[in-house]
Amino acid sequence: MNAKILLTLFWTMAKLGCATYGGGPSVIPLLQAEVGAHQWMRTEDFMDALAVGNALPGPIATKLAAVVGHKVAGLPGASAAVLGMILPSIILVLLLLRLVGMVKDNPRIISMLKGLRPVVVAMLAHTAYSMAPSSLEGAFTWGIGLAALLIMVFTKINPVWIIMAGAATGVVFKL
Repeated sequence: MNAKILLTLFWTMAKLGCATYGGGPSVIPLLQAEVGAHQWMRTEDFMDALAVGNALPGPIATKLAAVVGHKVAGLPGASAAVLGMILPSIILVLLLLRLVGMVKDNPRIISMLKGLRPVVVAMLAHTAYSMAPSSLEGAFTWGIGLAALLIMVFTKINPVWIIMAGAATGVVFKL
């Protein structure tokens, strides 16, 4: 196994792991950009990994890191990528655990988080916008997407069921 590739996977994911504020979904656009820059996967393959990853339990960031790493370098690549993705959080949690109680009510921390949240929303919107041309290929797929969005907005149905319904629709209609 090429150690340089494993190290590149590890450091790329560690860099992303350091920038994943607002939860795992905020890493999606960053990871998509890195995957494209390194030419590790086609956009369609990344979208498939994202779709399958959302249907499985656990954090999306680690699942996507595992898929990308595996695609690039098999099981060692998946291991390096996942370790890179989670190590920054593990280190920061262990280092900052004692400070959490002291800073949670700090007005500057509260303000910082309020400023970060809209950025995360914008990043997710950009990811959806950039993936739309490859995902929404006709009126029928636009309908599926719109139906899924409306169901998520106006009901309390668990997104897993919506994902499964989308997958089943794809199978039934041979998309």
